[in-house]
Amino acid sequence: MNNKNLSLSGRKVLVVDDEEEILVITRLMLELHGAEVITSLTAAEGLEQVQTQRLDLIISDISMPHMDGYQFIQAVRNLPAHKGKDTPALAVTAFSRSQDRTRALNAGFQAHLSKPVSLQVLIQTILVWVL
Repeated sequence: MNNKNLSLSGRKVLVVDDEEEILVITRLMLELHGAEVITSLTAAEGLEQVQTQRLDLIISDISMPHMDGYQFIQAVRNLPAHKGKDTPALAVTAFSRSQDRTRALNAGFQAHLSKPVSLQVLIQTILVWVL
């Protein structure tokens, strides 16, 4: 894998997941490729970040307490454009059936990746949406 071709340098990515270990691992993987990473343990906190940061991409889990990933992305899509409405978003989730993928895309995600996702697949998918 050629790291030069997979650079996320200058890209700001929000990762939302209620599992701290996932946030740490994902942050490290993305930072190794040059991304600036913001993490949120809750969808509500993630929604605040979307509105206050100029993000290039959102990566969100689906299964989270209080507000799940579907509710989170629908809230993002209901924001004004200048507050992050059109920010590309990837669902990274243990829900891996075809109907889960369809539901994620219909909710407003641009892509659906099943956990565990390989670093190469994650980076390549991100690059599709940020280049």
